[in-house]
Amino acid sequence: MRFHGKLNLWINDVRRESFQLMKKISLTGFILILWITSLTGCLNQGEPGEPARENPAEPTKSTGQREWVVQWKEEPDPDFLETVQVLHETEEEDGGITMLVQLNEDVDENRWVDQWSARGEVEFIHPNHKYKVEMRDEASASDAGNRYYLEGINAIRAWRSVDWVLQSDRDPVTVAVVDTGVDMEHPSLKPYLVEGVNLRQSEQPPQDEMGHGTHVAGVIAEVWKGWRKEKNSRVPGRIMPVKVMTDGQDGDVYFTAEGVRESVRRGADVIVLAQGSWTYSETMADAIRFAEEEGVVVVGSSGNASLNEDGDIRYNRPLYYPAALPTVLGVGSVDEERRVVITSNSGPGIDVVAPGESIWAAVPGGGYGSDSGTSFAAPQVAALAALVIKRHPESSPAEVRSLIRQTARPLEDERWNEQYGFGAIDVHAALTEDLKPDIFEPNDQPSRAMPMSLDQMYHATLKDQQDRDCFRIHAPYSGTLHLSLGGDAQHLRQMVLKAEVEKGKKEVRYKGKEAKNVHLTVSRGEMVVCLSSTGKGKGPKPYTLSNSFRPAPDEYENNDHQWNAFPLELSTGYSSLLGTFHKNRDDDWFRLKIPEPGRLRLRVDVWSPRSDPVLYIQEKGGWQGRKVDEGAEGKPETYRMNVNAGSLYVRVSDYGTHSVPDPYNLFIEYETQSQDSFEPNDTSDQATRLVGEEALKARLGNSSDLDWYTFSKGDENLSIALSIPEEWGKVEAVLYDKELRVLDQLRLSPDRRKGTITPDLPPGDYYIRVRGSKEETEGKYKLRLEAG
Repeated sequence: MRFHGKLNLWINDVRRESFQLMKKISLTGFILILWITSLTGCLNQGEPGEPARENPAEPTKSTGQREWVVQWKEEPDPDFLETVQVLHETEEEDGGITMLVQLNEDVDENRWVDQWSARGEVEFIHPNHKYKVEMRDEASASDAGNRYYLEGINAIRAWRSVDWVLQSDRDPVTVAVVDTGVDMEHPSLKPYLVEGVNLRQSEQPPQDEMGHGTHVAGVIAEVWKGWRKEKNSRVPGRIMPVKVMTDGQDGDVYFTAEGVRESVRRGADVIVLAQGSWTYSETMADAIRFAEEEGVVVVGSSGNASLNEDGDIRYNRPLYYPAALPTVLGVGSVDEERRVVITSNSGPGIDVVAPGESIWAAVPGGGYGSDSGTSFAAPQVAALAALVIKRHPESSPAEVRSLIRQTARPLEDERWNEQYGFGAIDVHAALTEDLKPDIFEPNDQPSRAMPMSLDQMYHATLKDQQDRDCFRIHAPYSGTLHLSLGGDAQHLRQMVLKAEVEKGKKEVRYKGKEAKNVHLTVSRGEMVVCLSSTGKGKGPKPYTLSNSFRPAPDEYENNDHQWNAFPLELSTGYSSLLGTFHKNRDDDWFRLKIPEPGRLRLRVDVWSPRSDPVLYIQEKGGWQGRKVDEGAEGKPETYRMNVNAGSLYVRVSDYGTHSVPDPYNLFIEYETQSQDSFEPNDTSDQATRLVGEEALKARLGNSSDLDWYTFSKGDENLSIALSIPEEWGKVEAVLYDKELRVLDQLRLSPDRRKGTITPDLPPGDYYIRVRGSKEETEGKYKLRLEAG
């Protein structure tokens, strides 16, 4: 890994460790974070301009342009319909209507969202987040015929020893591939295909134009092919193509969620989603709930890491949604040596892993090729889930998930962790072993507590009155942990829940009704939750245990509106604060008190791609503000501006509008107009003397500002180096002798931001004059004498 990649990962680690230490962050500093910020700036950006994105070469927003998903509990309000264009809609089973809409050009998006999200007849409203698929490798001849992954998941052994798969009394099973479609004429796929649907173009078949969906379907066929009988065309299962995107980049949460619902309506038993995003959405969660209620197993890929422009990892955690949802089997990727792939997203919600490197399967056009990524690990698990259902037709989705978890082969000593979940899937074991009543045993003591992923659901059983089940949960920050118990009402009345928090210093106990929903205020760290029963009735007591986590409000709350914005007294230099989006639609307002005219730089930096930050800046008394929202999930937002003395309002929010477990930093850099230690140096008589090779960092106030410097040269050779920020216009540095005669000059522009001249000069005294050509040159530049 390159130095920049390592440093960025280290910065993230230090930020996480520092969060708990920084309960109070003053405006006079927080040297560690400021130092980290300056390092990040060195890696990612130039000098100030206005406005600025962190990485112009990277993709920007990952949401549809002014597209929103809205679910109505009843018929939509006519006034609402006047503000939008309806792009698509579907009627829900409960009578509600889910709509994909695009705002009319004359509609203010912020006010529109505030207005309609507050309406009681609106179930939810959120941006139409983009979904995409990724193909990491090109097919290569060296991979030809290499189906190592079938051996790795024990499929070949299952082909040889499990003979019931094609028995006629077994119900057919169908896996819906919600993706880019499938090559309908591929010879290795045609025997498996059933009628599908194209949700993008309803009059067209779900033909694959990109290749991703074909490869996903091809992996399923490869897992099943050992049981296929050519003579009578018998196959273990069916594949239903559900096309929700065309080129792999034009997907979105609305059509993917609709693909899930349509798959259920058409009779799918399993759905595989080899796509997603880091952002939570109610419409996807709603679609997954619908699938669970209808007895359909959903399998999702954990997603592939986000890389920077140098190819280094920016984020490889947490999991993509929908894989991170509690009732979705989240699948990560391992290589041929069963090592977790570094680009496979990890974190809470990971259930199992499967091979994902150089996976050989069908590609469009009738051929075969290899590709890599979690997209091709997930269909192996989907193929297995279908076979489990074929063996146990009456199984619930929870039981199918439990059997796949139970029979997975752990890659380390832990029974579950955030890299590989419960382990690598084993097709033979899943098709020959029976499901245990409780796959988390032994966990009857806190010392043997079963690790439990955050925001997940476990199905377990208390076998008798003496049994106790303990689970270990890790809270990443201070906040609120919600525990929920489900199951038979009579059993729940006899349940006792004990939670050991603060590393054993505190224990709380809940019984009966109060144990069904428990809210715990927790600090960062591990806690143990133990369940037991006081009931004297014989027989096992199955139950479900769910948890969800929300961060604590930050120290600046309550500041949800401009009128109660948190006041910040600015002084020259850097300031910083640490905030959280602790609830849905959390708007954090700050009032910056500016003592005198100057230059302001704002940067909001998030700690996780779960967040997509938005900056909004408005002057006191102004009717309109400036919205800064260029980057996608996990990317910072930066804005630079000239400011007058007075008050400036700044709002920090999350575009996804949902609570985010990880915090954010707001960094503020303020400079007064006179803040140039080399001023006045507007004439040669006021020239600043340059000594040694230390780089000088000065500023140009505007196009009329001239900066003069003088230096003495001996026998050594000297070079003059100048660098300017990325956003500047043209700048020139002119070299004069002591009589102010022009000797040389250096011209820089947006296409050439750094330059050096090495004039052949005799010993003596000389002058340099730096001047910009237009207003865009306001800000800092670097000048340096270098001995050759």
